[in-house]
Amino acid sequence: MLGKLRSGIANNLLLKITSFNAISVGLQILGGLITSKLIAIYLGERGMALLGYLRNFMTTTQAAGNLGLSNGIVKYVATGEEERHPLSKLLSTAVIVSFIATIIVSVILYVGAAYFNTQIFGDEAQYTYVFKWLAIALPFITLNGILLAVINGQSAYKKVVKIQIFSNLTGLAITILSIIYYGVQGALFALVVSPAVILVITLVALGKEGSVLKNISFSKFDTGALRKLGSYTLMALFSMIVLPLVYIAIRREIGEGAGYWDAMTRVSDYYFKFVATLMTLYILPQLSKANTSSAFRKEIFGFYKTILPLFGLGLLLIYFLRSFIVQLLFTEDFTLMTSLFKWQLLGDFFKVASLVIGYQIIAKNNLKLFLITEVISLVIIYTSGIYFVQNFGAEGATMGHCLSYFMHLLVLLFIFREPLFTKTNE
Repeated sequence: MLGKLRSGIANNLLLKITSFNAISVGLQILGGLITSKLIAIYLGERGMALLGYLRNFMTTTQAAGNLGLSNGIVKYVATGEEERHPLSKLLSTAVIVSFIATIIVSVILYVGAAYFNTQIFGDEAQYTYVFKWLAIALPFITLNGILLAVINGQSAYKKVVKIQIFSNLTGLAITILSIIYYGVQGALFALVVSPAVILVITLVALGKEGSVLKNISFSKFDTGALRKLGSYTLMALFSMIVLPLVYIAIRREIGEGAGYWDAMTRVSDYYFKFVATLMTLYILPQLSKANTSSAFRKEIFGFYKTILPLFGLGLLLIYFLRSFIVQLLFTEDFTLMTSLFKWQLLGDFFKVASLVIGYQIIAKNNLKLFLITEVISLVIIYTSGIYFVQNFGAEGATMGHCLSYFMHLLVLLFIFREPLFTKTNE
């Protein structure tokens, strides 16, 4: 029986990546347990909320810095193995454009640090220096993202997972020391600086996968390549800039209980990393190569039959252990957040089920369809989130989360109903 299980995993790339990725995710969860406990003890609910604001803001600035080119790089590296010359133009163009955008964003961050401090943390906050740190760290974060995209595109999943393992351990060490010795300031510092430090790990591990970078040159900047990558930029910027702003608006609507919602999203982030890594390591490269409806259908239903049931069982386990998890991760002051688990977990299940289909839009570079689905999703997230928060408090934010991703799944199933449910002769 055990031999058959091992054989099944060895012959299934998705399960092979999943099993190997479990080590990295386990370490991330362990690190999350430690940092969440430290934040709860040393910083409290208010500190948790401040970190939530900064995380959302960093998502926006990183998207503006790399212009969302990572998904485009993964796609063209994955499908352009035999076309080295065009690939070199695409990578050269992506690196040059990202470099210019990052420098512009960094300058704006540094010069406008006081303004961003007021807008994100409030008039009384004194965290201007955080945005100056972010301005300095952003170029390193952007470069790390490009290098990881190149490795992802070559399906070197073992190397990516190893990088993640060492990155998580490094980030954990920085976070622990920063929180213990410097409190809120240290936590904010660790959140900003850790992603930049990880660049060193990626450079050391790059190896033969970095050979495609040798042909990158300013002379190979190509407007045609820029047009091909431009749609990926618009897709990433739209979701990675607008969505965090929507979450900031919802967090402000919640008010004093925002820390509980942020604590809930932290728990969600821990286990969601498992699926998010599979999306970038496996789903995006495979869908980029899938040129027929049957190939697309095979990947989607393969994910639904193998990963989604396991994910659902994991969510059920988390729900039944929610009180224990809150005590383990936080303190007694966070007991009220147990009421948030039901809607958050159900929403995350719908989110995973919809994301795996939605990656087809990114893989096939369909900007129009992406904008339609994202606008619908963001409108529902914002309107339902604000409405439910006004009527149910912090729990309303998770209710809006659940409703929005359920509707998102229905929309995607309708859009892709033919390739998913209609078999044709191809």
